[in-house]
Amino acid sequence: MEVRNESKKIHVKRDKFKNARTFLDQLPILIITNIDNQRIEFINNMVEACCGAKANDILNETLNFHKDLLHPGDYLNYISHLKSFKANEEREICLRLKNCEGNWDTYIFKERLYTWNPNNEDRKAVISLGYKWVDDKKGNGHRGASVNNHTTKNSYHHLINSIDEAYCIIEMIFDKKGTAVDYLFLDTNPAFHRNVDLDDPIGKTMREMQPHLEEHWFETYGKVALTGKSIRFQEQAATPDKLWLDVYAFKIGHPYSSRVAITFHNITERKIAEEALIKTKLELEERGRQKEEELSENNRLLQTVFDSMNQGIVVFKTLYDQNGNISDFLFLRTNEILRHQYIGFDPVGKTYTEISRHGVEMGFFDAFKKVIETKETLDREVFYDKEGYNHWFRLIARTQDSLLIATIEDITARKLEAQKLKDAVRFKRQLVQTSPDTIIIINLDKFSVRYINQDMLARAGMTRKRILGLSLEEMITYIHPRDRESVMDFHRKILKSSEKDVLDIDFRVKTKGSDWEWFNARGKIFNRKNNTWVEEYVLLVRNITEQKDTQRALLNAERLSIQGEIARTFAHELRNPLASIRMTSDVIQHKIEGPQKKLLANYFKILSRSTKVLNNLVSNLLNSANYSTPILEKIDLAHCVNITLEKAADRIYLTGIKLVKKYKGPYYIMADAEKLQIALLNIIVNACEATPPDEGIIELSISRLKSDFKLSITDNGIGLEQEQISRLFDAFYTNKATGIGIGLNSVKNILEDHDARIEVSSKVNEGTTFHILFHDANMQ
Repeated sequence: MEVRNESKKIHVKRDKFKNARTFLDQLPILIITNIDNQRIEFINNMVEACCGAKANDILNETLNFHKDLLHPGDYLNYISHLKSFKANEEREICLRLKNCEGNWDTYIFKERLYTWNPNNEDRKAVISLGYKWVDDKKGNGHRGASVNNHTTKNSYHHLINSIDEAYCIIEMIFDKKGTAVDYLFLDTNPAFHRNVDLDDPIGKTMREMQPHLEEHWFETYGKVALTGKSIRFQEQAATPDKLWLDVYAFKIGHPYSSRVAITFHNITERKIAEEALIKTKLELEERGRQKEEELSENNRLLQTVFDSMNQGIVVFKTLYDQNGNISDFLFLRTNEILRHQYIGFDPVGKTYTEISRHGVEMGFFDAFKKVIETKETLDREVFYDKEGYNHWFRLIARTQDSLLIATIEDITARKLEAQKLKDAVRFKRQLVQTSPDTIIIINLDKFSVRYINQDMLARAGMTRKRILGLSLEEMITYIHPRDRESVMDFHRKILKSSEKDVLDIDFRVKTKGSDWEWFNARGKIFNRKNNTWVEEYVLLVRNITEQKDTQRALLNAERLSIQGEIARTFAHELRNPLASIRMTSDVIQHKIEGPQKKLLANYFKILSRSTKVLNNLVSNLLNSANYSTPILEKIDLAHCVNITLEKAADRIYLTGIKLVKKYKGPYYIMADAEKLQIALLNIIVNACEATPPDEGIIELSISRLKSDFKLSITDNGIGLEQEQISRLFDAFYTNKATGIGIGLNSVKNILEDHDARIEVSSKVNEGTTFHILFHDANMQ
């Protein structure tokens, strides 16, 4: 560059203003000057680093830049220089500024008109970039940084130009209040031009190119420049194509600098894919909701079937002793008919041998054991003749997964009738060979059949297809003339009944010629519009000759509705007696003294272990049955683990386990503390049970990964085979003699609701480790 001085006026061969990237290794003084009144509208903080003057003093006119910092010999020339600016003109001028020591440094100012008027004022302003002029040892002058930086600068530009992400460097411009109002482009790379529709932006400000750009861009980058804190965010551009950008902005250069580097890339395809995924998820959730409503209606219908049956129904859970032999059967659920047979006593929560002494004497207990062991269905008629009670019963029992389901029906009236009538034998055979009930829903808005589950009597033309939609008037034609009035009276009684009432009627249906068959119908209200208007009622219609198939329909109904109610009923009914047994045992044990206490010690231990096993079973069932959606809050994982260890402290102490904790915290995650403690307690209790007494070691550690925290729970117990690990979290899978296999399944469900991943590693006779990964709540 050629520089000459004439009468203290310095003239420089001019380059284009947009070549600002030539001096990126420097930090220039940026000034915006109002030409009309020579006032400084903006000056960056580099004036303090170069001249020792605060930018705010200049902006508030406590200090006059032109008179106090500019060399007196350059003042008039520079004022004239400003006033002579023309549109689209770019200039360079050498000026001398007073440095911090009071000496004069030479600066080259690159200047042009600043075309953005923030308040639509009629004013002219000049934007200036001042670079310090430095003489090297050979007497050659150049701008700013040493020429030794040339290789580094070229390497920097080569790297920036080669990356796929868009990149630019900007200098922030603030108003007198310190609010970011504009920024000047100093550098860009080729990827920037491919992603942004700005024409040759280097050396221009954003307001000059897009005066109506959203304010938040200036606020965001201004905050980075002022605080020095980088920021990453995603933003949808306000352009016709509505591109999504992933933006990262960070401050660069001298602490006084207002320079910000920005990288960004187009993530529109990813965003579109995410939106499509969310849409698909919502559609699946809607389908699931519709399916749930359908299942709910079917469940209500099947529950109505269960309550309408005229047979006693009981669901048993098989109990085993320590040797794996069947020891008893626990009542899990009964219906109203069975409770009536126990003279109003509800046997749920009791064992069979405890309350069914006569059943044991009559061989029912042994028969139930044989059903469980052979999986063969029991179907037996029994005459009960004790204590003045003479009745015939039909007992049917079969296995359903791990349960024993039995029905008992009082057939005394039918037996007596069979003794009096010759055709009782045929009726008895029809009763033994029972069939499933035909379920019909009558809609009273249309007085027609809205639903029927199967053919009622195919040989009489009463098929499902024929009956569905049939009016009541048409259906009555199938009924025996002598029974039609009774059937209509049955219909009227249902309309006047309550939700708890179950009505029944026997009637005859014509088959062919002059033949008729007897059917039994049990009816109950299904839906009400209001207290006075019945919308629908359900009928359970049964051919009296098909009892076996009827039992099959009942078992299907029971299988679908049993899980939740069994768990809750069993747990709540058993917990209070367990507590009483445990406390009574403790009191007696403390009151007994001397040799007798030693003699009975082993029995008290057995009683204590048994109550603990049953109490754990109750807790597991309650956790499984009462599970609700967790409420996630920001909590410290270390604190949550400590609370869980406090809950397990007694078990850890009593089993002599050494506890090793390798964590400090805090480690913030999003979790429902109560539910997470349930899951962690389950794992810790399992670890206690797996380790040898007084030799066990349980180690808990928390490590910080890139975006997760990993909680590891390690024991030195018996370990697991690979086949056991693969089924560890399956419902109802367990390798414990007293377990039911829902604990770790519940753990898995809780962790899935916390978006946490669980992994298990184990070696037989060495120990097991559970690794649980939680997302760092502080990660965006």
